[in-house]
Amino acid sequence: MLRTKPNGMPIPPLERKRIQNINFIMDDLHSSINNIYELLMDKEYSLLSSEVTVFMRKLKSINESVQDES
Repeated sequence: MLRTKPNGMPIPPLERKRIQNINFIMDDLHSSINNIYELLMDKEYSLLSSEVTVFMRKLKSINESVQDES
């Protein structure tokens, strides 16, 4: 995990927590995308719809979270 910025300055704890949260969210999204890819490749279309729905909920949650910050 990053402890300093590229200029050598330390990253404040609150910013580190924000980075951790972003990385957690992105790992989760990547996992969902990988699942969708595998379902498509395996032609498991009956499971695909629910996985896409879950993925869209995750994106909606991110969007709502960002809207709250603006």
